[in-house]
Amino acid sequence: MHVLLSTAYFPPIAWMAYAVQSNGAVLEANEHFQKQSYRSRMHIAGPNGIQRLSVPVERKSKEIKSIRISYSENWIKDHIKAIESAYANAPYFEVLYPDVKTLLNQRFETLWELNAASIALFSQWLELDLLKRETSEYAVVTGMKDLRGIHPKTQTDMNFPSYGQVFQHKIGFQNNLSALDLFFNLGRSSWDYLKTLK
Repeated sequence: MHVLLSTAYFPPIAWMAYAVQSNGAVLEANEHFQKQSYRSRMHIAGPNGIQRLSVPVERKSKEIKSIRISYSENWIKDHIKAIESAYANAPYFEVLYPDVKTLLNQRFETLWELNAASIALFSQWLELDLLKRETSEYAVVTGMKDLRGIHPKTQTDMNFPSYGQVFQHKIGFQNNLSALDLFFNLGRSSWDYLKTLK
């Protein structure tokens, strides 16, 4: 079955599992931007618990493909530092982190471009083409499994088996973080984890 997903900044594990397990993921390219959603936010597990990293955007437009990133504050430096603090001791950090740092330092103009690059990076790590299509118009009823509602404030009915996380001994297992958490901790085994989520 095809799934319809909203764009996401270094998407969460549930988003990735739906994309990996589908016959094809379609990206919603014609919706309006929603603040405080995964469209501009990712969650990682830091030494003191969950950290929410948000990309600041300019609100001159509402269309998701036209939302421009604001560089009035140095959020890139903050995100890079937070990712380093959270994952420097993860088993696959040294292998994967240079790709993340390179991506973040590219200074994309729009949120859509930044998110597309982060999804493409995850696709590259999985050796899989996750997103082949995007919508041509906005539709309420689509004939696909509609997952545009995946949101940090709503619980998913997915079951997340625990895996080793850097600060698990201190803060417990944290589920459905950005898939960065999965890749840094499990490396190539991330594929198996995403395929088996129910």
